[in-house]
Amino acid sequence: MDRREFIKTTGTLVAGATLVPGAFAAERDAPAGEEVSGRTVLPMNRGWLYSHTAEDGATGREFNDAHFEHVVVPHTNIKLPWHGFTEKDYTFISTYRRHFKLPESAMGRRVFVDFEGVMTASTVWLNGHKLGEYKGGYTPFSFELTAGPQLDPSGDNVLAVEVDSTERPDIPPFGYEIDYLTFGGCEES
Repeated sequence: MDRREFIKTTGTLVAGATLVPGAFAAERDAPAGEEVSGRTVLPMNRGWLYSHTAEDGATGREFNDAHFEHVVVPHTNIKLPWHGFTEKDYTFISTYRRHFKLPESAMGRRVFVDFEGVMTASTVWLNGHKLGEYKGGYTPFSFELTAGPQLDPSGDNVLAVEVDSTERPDIPPFGYEIDYLTFGGCEES
């Protein structure tokens, strides 16, 4: 059984934010928090905090993110002019943070966060604990938030995403395979 079929057929709570509003069928067909196909979908598009840099400690739960910019996803990490920019203008590592509380309806259930895409590579953290890295910005990916002890079922949680928008030879289209621009940003479903 593949991941998508598993999510459709189990009582899974998907705590996610579609950075492209309505890209997830459940988000189009049901109000936030309503059960669809045996799962509850909670969109998290709003309430994200963004920093143009990767500051030390920014993935931790107790980090002071008061100076971060409030954004809604989908979000681009930098706005560029039509002309007069260089590769260095859009290749950097940035940070997104999202504070959330787990709803009572999710207690005792498996909780996932789904991303529709993050350009070019991302490292996802929950309350300062690294969940994993995903390489490539053109495909969706998920992490289970309940796989370890890091999710606080009754308190505040912080989901942090470090977005590496640099051109890396280990991630297509770089490594002189294909030549086109890939701008950074975060997209979650």
